[in-house]
Amino acid sequence: MRRDSIFYKLFQQSPSLLFELLSEPPANAQAYRFDAVAV
Repeated sequence: MRRDSIFYKLFQQSPSLLFELLSEPPANAQAYRFDAVAV
């Protein structure tokens, strides 16, 4: 994730941030986990 390193760090530190930005977060937002898996 070389190009998206800022977003990677941001969502790694605060995975719930994405759902805080949504007007209606999904019910399972608390179970969300951010992973960047290299293939």
